[in-house]
Amino acid sequence: MCDLFALSAKKDYSAPEFLPIFAVRAKKNMDGWGIGFFRKHHALVEKSAEQIFHSGQLHDSFQRLARVVKSRIIICHLRFRTSGLIDECHAHPFVLKFGGHDWIFAHNGKAPAIESYRSSGITIEDAISDSARAFEYLRDRMEDHHRHDSKPEKLFNTLSNSISQMIDQYPGDYNFLLSNGHLLFAFTNHRQFMFMKGSEKLKGAFLLTTLARGLTKEKWLRVAKASNRRGLLLAISGNDVIMHQSI
Repeated sequence: MCDLFALSAKKDYSAPEFLPIFAVRAKKNMDGWGIGFFRKHHALVEKSAEQIFHSGQLHDSFQRLARVVKSRIIICHLRFRTSGLIDECHAHPFVLKFGGHDWIFAHNGKAPAIESYRSSGITIEDAISDSARAFEYLRDRMEDHHRHDSKPEKLFNTLSNSISQMIDQYPGDYNFLLSNGHLLFAFTNHRQFMFMKGSEKLKGAFLLTTLARGLTKEKWLRVAKASNRRGLLLAISGNDVIMHQSI
């Protein structure tokens, strides 16, 4: 199963320590990697279909990015293929533009039913997978509900409704990170996230990961399970969870 990492902070932040730790601890995922971040409100993603860990060494490009990336929000994905090909097109994160923002999306669930979804809008070119179709579906439903209203409460409710519709139409295991550069959304209905904030090492940042024991020896907290089987949605702004809701 793929693994996810996210950092959220009140100002541009780098993660030269935590990204390599995440990569080493999740190195069983050998089918590609990617790092997404924002620069001047534009989403930037660098990704590869190559193994993150080979011959006892982290991928050179990954190590370089870990040192130089600075952003209020950083999303990283290490892939274990469950659908699609092993190539750069299928590595995460993905990027789509809607609602006046660039959005970054990374997913580590398994929802084969949604592979049949066909969007009438711009698609993630050459990516044939449940993850790509899930992102397109959420984009389409969110555009149905709003265009340029970026108020956190509005976005949260719109995304919550869109996820509910997706699960009704295309049941599956969904676990994803989604960000427009201002807010970080995290949803899960089959795996729990671990998080840490308030650490002296973090200096005001918030970390989130799917790795069961977190990334360091410090105290990592487990995100509470949803009160139902449909899943839990979180909205993170800066270094705190500002909204959460069972779908």
